[in-house]
Amino acid sequence: MQNDEVKIDRRRQPRVAVRLGVTLSSESNFFVGFTNNISEGGLFVATHDLLPIGEQVHLQFQLPEEEEPISVDAEVRWHRPIASARHGAPPGFGAQFIDIDDGDHSRLQEFVSSREPIFFPD
Repeated sequence: MQNDEVKIDRRRQPRVAVRLGVTLSSESNFFVGFTNNISEGGLFVATHDLLPIGEQVHLQFQLPEEEEPISVDAEVRWHRPIASARHGAPPGFGAQFIDIDDGDHSRLQEFVSSREPIFFPD
């Protein structure tokens, strides 16, 4: 495991499987991607274009069966480069939420608590 990857036991909140479209913008980037898992504290953005660790980004995504998108500021915390993607997991990066509206956080918390957590292989 490389230094810029996160170990499973460091995660503070359970992650749940969900495929969502994600709009991401920063000072130097704008793209639409997807996530295949999310927690109350962050999400994984599947992409071949890895942003620098520590870069702040603005994310917007819509939970299933909800009309209003969630809009949140986040920080890139870790990478999964193509070379180290295992078990069919896509390359991308983990983003930790750093500023989220109380209402959006409540909606996200309710969504995550209503689903079964996922477990990652070592």
